[in-house]
Amino acid sequence: MMTINLENFIKINRKLMKQQLSYLSDIFLFLFSIILVIILLLPYPTTAAQQTTHIEPSEHIALRLDVLSSDILHGTAGEFVKIEGKITNLSPSSSDKNNGSGIAYISIVDTKEKIPVDLEDWSVEKGLYIPFIESGHSLPLEWNVRLVKAGSYSVTIIFNTNDDPKLPPIASTRIDMEVAQKHNLNPGNILPIAFGVPAVLIGLSGILNYIRGRKTGIYS
Repeated sequence: MMTINLENFIKINRKLMKQQLSYLSDIFLFLFSIILVIILLLPYPTTAAQQTTHIEPSEHIALRLDVLSSDILHGTAGEFVKIEGKITNLSPSSSDKNNGSGIAYISIVDTKEKIPVDLEDWSVEKGLYIPFIESGHSLPLEWNVRLVKAGSYSVTIIFNTNDDPKLPPIASTRIDMEVAQKHNLNPGNILPIAFGVPAVLIGLSGILNYIRGRKTGIYS
């Protein structure tokens, strides 16, 4: 009788253990499913490149800026230099929405001070409006820049297209510009005094000598 009860007890325990294991397994699967769902719903970390606005390439941004001036320009403060370039419409066809229209301008940056300069005194024409560029053709760009201050500068040609205000501007390669200090040969405008005063004194001395000579009979 004791043996039968023991066997029944063992069977009952085994059955209970199986039920508990099954219950724990169900709980584990349930928790695993919840965690998996949470992981799938979480946003993936994005890089800086992924966060920026992506612009699909299209025909209306097929423009190219080329610099025709030398990569390095040298000049002296007070002089004028010419910045030359060209813009090309690389689109296979032109239309009202894709005609290469926009404004081209130059940007000058003081590379030592790390600040842009005010173009009010540097350039006569700030921006060049381009109403139309035929497909496959180029237009020349030109600015006469007055070298105001000695220093090291970088010049870039920039074009803002009218096709889409969301498009970033197009930039050319950089031009390095070295401006030397102007050597003033007439500081304080003293050259007229430096040459004029001796000339006046020499003239007066000559007049006095002539008067004395007339009195003494030398120039009689």
